[in-house]
Amino acid sequence: MLTTKSRLQGSSVVVALPSDNGKRPSENQEYIVVYSDDGTITLIPKIKDPFSGGEVAEYYEKDEWEDLSPEGKELL
Repeated sequence: MLTTKSRLQGSSVVVALPSDNGKRPSENQEYIVVYSDDGTITLIPKIKDPFSGGEVAEYYEKDEWEDLSPEGKELL
């Protein structure tokens, strides 16, 4: 089991991530940080928006339900 210790650097808390048999995070990778109520900290690699380079309406999907009217309990 790998362990590490947090330390204060300026106004930030820093955690060094140790290498595990040559496996380690990429340098200069941005992460989304999620703090959970149970104390877990999750790092999610931030990626480029996959929908940013498409043509207008390229990712549009026709609404198959547009001609149906609500009726019954779904009106509540």
